[in-house]
Amino acid sequence: MSGFLPISLGSLLPSNPKITITFLLAGAGAVACYLEYLRRDRNGRCSRNNASAEVESKIKSGNLKLEEAIQYYEAALVEMQREDADYSQRMFVRSMLLRAYEIQAITSPEEFRVRSGLNIAIDGIDSNSLHQIVKQQSLEFGKIEECKALELSDNVSISSGLSDFYDTFDILEDDLSALDLPNFYKDQLFLHQVTEFKCRTNRFELVNLTSPTEYVVKVQCIRLAMDRILKDPVQRDFLLNIGKSQTAQLLDLAGADSGGFCEKYDNIISYVSDTANLSSIAEELLARRVPAINLYDIVIDFCLLDSFDDLDAPPSAVTSVIKNSWITKSVRQGMLSSAVWGIISSKARKCKPGGFLCHFYEVMGTLTPSLAWGFLGDDPILHPICTFIRQNIINCLTQVFNHELTNYNTVNSLSKDIYKVLKTSTEDLQAKLDAV
Repeated sequence: MSGFLPISLGSLLPSNPKITITFLLAGAGAVACYLEYLRRDRNGRCSRNNASAEVESKIKSGNLKLEEAIQYYEAALVEMQREDADYSQRMFVRSMLLRAYEIQAITSPEEFRVRSGLNIAIDGIDSNSLHQIVKQQSLEFGKIEECKALELSDNVSISSGLSDFYDTFDILEDDLSALDLPNFYKDQLFLHQVTEFKCRTNRFELVNLTSPTEYVVKVQCIRLAMDRILKDPVQRDFLLNIGKSQTAQLLDLAGADSGGFCEKYDNIISYVSDTANLSSIAEELLARRVPAINLYDIVIDFCLLDSFDDLDAPPSAVTSVIKNSWITKSVRQGMLSSAVWGIISSKARKCKPGGFLCHFYEVMGTLTPSLAWGFLGDDPILHPICTFIRQNIINCLTQVFNHELTNYNTVNSLSKDIYKVLKTSTEDLQAKLDAV
């Protein structure tokens, strides 16, 4: 294996055993595919049409190993990012992954087309041009001098979109370096071009970003960083407790029953903390287009930001109550609470009994009817606080998504900065609540 690498593996392999094993498996699979493909060339430079059964079997075996290698490389890169591995190590894995894609483009063009998400018809591409691309990349990757003798048969086909796929990596390797983007962000941008990260709603304008792609890539960065935050017991407990105490204090200001909220809050925290419920939670949330079980996707995007969207476009039953100036304030407040409670109850009845969404709507049932008046009504005390809460959350997210204000160089630096922003945000809110 070392004969294929121009540098020592020992100098680049991370110290984490889990990553090391993954890395070695990926390398072994890639080399195996190289050997099978070169053996095919030596055995008469046969094409798929006239290959013997034995050679064809070896070719298929090599292609399967290559696919396995690609999966291992992708897993290794993700794991290295989670473990905050050295940047040069990650760049080496990225380079290896790119080489594997290039080989798959030749040996299994249809699989490559599917992997790269190309939906256009497969056309023939000049084999000499494709050979030059792979030859150059292979020689940079390792000392495979036999590649000089490799001749692709004329019937090798590849999607005409291959050049676009290579252009993507050219941008990542060259132009993005010139832009001096943070390293961790660049890593995730690279993976986004391969796996295409998902988000429920693209909110790039809300957090003052320039494009939908920037938003979804930074969401992935934030997911990994928040996972790290929640792994720290002190930080996790702080966020859980401050969320509970500040919401209870807000309900007290609204004259509502904070005890009922605290009970339901504890119930849902207990439910999500049980790992046996994770698959059920994922299934329920996937039906609501929530792509990941994560603090950002569930609490911030699904719970908070979706609620703000609802406030911007309340149901007609709610609007009619708020705008009816012939009704006294106390009656309007009661009617609004009843209307909101009716909407929540209707949604809760459609949920899986005892599931995550059932627990979620139980929490909302103790919270939303009372606070709806604070956000939508004209209460002189509650409305300014609710308005402050919303703007405080938006400002917090805007800062987190700004890589000039928040450090996106590593997952560790990002998690530290996000926690600082969250803590400052809760301190500002606490000062506001205590001042009432």
